[in-house]
Amino acid sequence: MSLLESFKGIVGEVNVSEGQIDRLVYSSDASRQKGSAELIVWPVNVEQIHKIIMMARRGNTAIMPRGAGTSMGNAVPSDDIVLDVSKMNHILNVGEGFVEAEAGAALQDINKAIGSRFFPVQPESKKACTIGGMIASNAIGVKALEFGRMENWVEEVTMVDGNGMCLKLKGEALKHVVGMQGSTGIIVSARLKLLKMEDEKSISLLGFNTLTAMQEKLEELNKDTSARNIEFLDDICSEILGFAPKIHLIVEYEGSKGNLKEAEAREVWSAREQLPFLLGQRKHLAADDLLLPFESIPKFLHVLRKDNVPCYGPIGMGILYPVFREDNSMAERFRALYRQFGAKQGVKYGHGKRKHTMDDENSKRFLELKAHYDPKNLFSRGKLI
Repeated sequence: MSLLESFKGIVGEVNVSEGQIDRLVYSSDASRQKGSAELIVWPVNVEQIHKIIMMARRGNTAIMPRGAGTSMGNAVPSDDIVLDVSKMNHILNVGEGFVEAEAGAALQDINKAIGSRFFPVQPESKKACTIGGMIASNAIGVKALEFGRMENWVEEVTMVDGNGMCLKLKGEALKHVVGMQGSTGIIVSARLKLLKMEDEKSISLLGFNTLTAMQEKLEELNKDTSARNIEFLDDICSEILGFAPKIHLIVEYEGSKGNLKEAEAREVWSAREQLPFLLGQRKHLAADDLLLPFESIPKFLHVLRKDNVPCYGPIGMGILYPVFREDNSMAERFRALYRQFGAKQGVKYGHGKRKHTMDDENSKRFLELKAHYDPKNLFSRGKLI
C-alpha cells in the first residue's frame, strides 16, 4: 500500500493530498524559502495524529508540523510529510482569565472570542497566525517590552510526541515544547492566560538624526517606569512606513504622557504591524532575531546603517531584527560578526540555516530533549540542529 493510501485510511481522502499545487504551496512559508513536501495531511483529532506518528515511526518518515505558515523558514519542509493542524481550530473554553484552544485556532478568532479580556502577545501576523505556531516559535508581539514572549502566557500544552504519547505539559516542562519549533512533538491544544482590557496608554513617535541622540534618549527611557514599550525603526523602515526618513522610537507610556492623539497612536501601531510585509515586498525576507547588550547597540546599528540593511524591533528589550535580502551574501557576513557584538540569536531561521541557531550548551539540551520525546527524529529534521 502506498503512503498516500495509508494516510487516506487514517484521515479520509479529503484530508490528504500529494497534488502538485498543494505540494508547491506547502513547500514554503512566509520566508519564501523553497523546500519540498512529499504530501500534506490534515488531521482533525488527536487519535489521527497518534496514528500518523505511529505510521511514520514504522517507515522512518519525516514529519514537518505546520500551522498557518506565517513563520520565517521554520515551516519549510525537506521532503517531509507536512502535518497541517489548521482543521483542529476549535476554541474549547473561555473562562475567567484563561482561554483553551486547539493548536490550529487563529489568534484573530481568539481575539474575537474572549470578549472584554485580551491576549497580550499580538504579532504582526495576528490575522493568520495560529496558537500552535506561536507556541512552537515562542512568538513575540509588537509590545514585547511589556508583555514578553509566549512562554510568559502559556499555562498548559497538550502534545503528541514522537513515541505516540499524548502528554500534558505544565510548569518547567513547558520549556520542552515552547520555542522548540515542533521538534519534540505535535502541539494539539493549549491553555493560555488572559488579561483584563489594557489600562489607558499613550504614545510618542520620536525622531532622531543620529544614533548617539537615539541612544541617549533610550538610556533615559530605560529609567522611566511609565515607558511600557519601546520600538526601534531605522531610517529605512521609517521611510517605508511613511514617516520622516530618520531614526525613530515608538514609545508607549502608561497614562497620558505621550504626545499623539488616540487616532494617531492607532495609525502608528497599525503601520508598525505592516512593516514585515512591506519589507518582504522589497525582497528583504531573511529576518534575524538578536538580543544585544545595550552598550553594543549603537555600534551594531552603525554597521547595519552603513550597509543599508533595514532594522527594527523592541529595542527596549535589547532585541533587534536586521532584515537581509535572502539572496544576499551580506547576511552570512553579518552572522559571522554577531558574536563580536555580544549578540545572542533566537531560533528564527529553520530551513537551510541550522548552523546559526544554537550554541554548544543549547545543542546539548536540544539533543537530550529529542532523545526523550522524539528518539527516531521524526519531527522538523534539520530545522534546529
